[in-house]
Amino acid sequence: MNPQALYLAIDIGAGHGAKIGLFDEAHTLLGESFLAQKSYGESAESLADALALTINAFLNSKQQNSAGLKAAGISTPGMLCSDGSYLLAHNLQFLNNRNLPELLSQRLGIPVGIENDANAGGLAEWSILKEELLYWVFGGGWGGSWISRDGKVRFSSLDWNGKDPSLHYTNEPGYSVPLEKKVMRERFQGFKVSYDEFEKIVIADLSPAEEILTGPSGSPDHLRAETIVSGPGRCRLFRAVVGQDGSYTQYLKPQEVEEITDPAVAGKHISKLSGLGVEAALTTDKLFGMVLAEAAQLIINQAVMDGCSKDVPICLGGKPSLALPYFGPTAGQALAAKGLINSLQLSVLSERGSNANLVGACVVAQNTYRDSIA
Repeated sequence: MNPQALYLAIDIGAGHGAKIGLFDEAHTLLGESFLAQKSYGESAESLADALALTINAFLNSKQQNSAGLKAAGISTPGMLCSDGSYLLAHNLQFLNNRNLPELLSQRLGIPVGIENDANAGGLAEWSILKEELLYWVFGGGWGGSWISRDGKVRFSSLDWNGKDPSLHYTNEPGYSVPLEKKVMRERFQGFKVSYDEFEKIVIADLSPAEEILTGPSGSPDHLRAETIVSGPGRCRLFRAVVGQDGSYTQYLKPQEVEEITDPAVAGKHISKLSGLGVEAALTTDKLFGMVLAEAAQLIINQAVMDGCSKDVPICLGGKPSLALPYFGPTAGQALAAKGLINSLQLSVLSERGSNANLVGACVVAQNTYRDSIA
């Protein structure tokens, strides 16, 4: 009997540390481990050493060793080069220009692949649906990917030259998609919300150069989509909607009132208010959905021009996507009004409570192994 094919998945988080998972061929999670960020050290070598030690101890606890693995995959924030090295590492500057997969492969003795975390999440979604899709993950920003019918990332941002026009809308949507300020002002006015107040909030949050909010390529007439369509963006919208009106606080506990302006945790409180029918939260989510539709039209039109199916489904991941019941109806209606029939749906992995990045890293590991024996 042939031994079971096993794969190692590593999710290099931008927050507390790296999650490590052992998977079988069917993407069943067989066990997990964790490496705290404080144990990374200050170099690519120290991180590779720490990962290898943690992985070997983890495998030993499962009566396994690296020789029993086919390959490993890494899901990571940031931008990469085609050789697997980091171009722009998020929050881990010591990884810039370093090839972590190569270093880890030397220590584990198996092939190691790497992929941007939004792309990895898209690959994980494709591994279940097995159809062409757009995968958008909302968090501190808005990442995404277009996955082809045969499970390939289209227009990946590998070897990025640093210029916004070089980023395809489907791969870095929140960062590269320009929202026209004139249009945004009209949309805000339609909900009796001050766009100027919203922009003041964004400028206070981001402290841009010369206190001027600009869009891709420094355009003063645009803003980046993720300033609105993201976790912090939804929080900013809520703050602009309520202004000085604190009547919503009667529906929240004291701690929730304190947290409502913290983008890291505000989302669940805004959703609570929407669920209770509080007007300020409902307006926030309607406006969020309207702006999402504006950005989606740009993305879909560009993708269709490049060969994407017109009716490609849009799968949403990340914590803010859990508010889909509140912003989804407005977004869907706005898309339909634009003649777009694309469905907005919660990621299958989100519905299952699975870690999309970790499952995606498993898919990367499988692809890496197949490439190594091709």
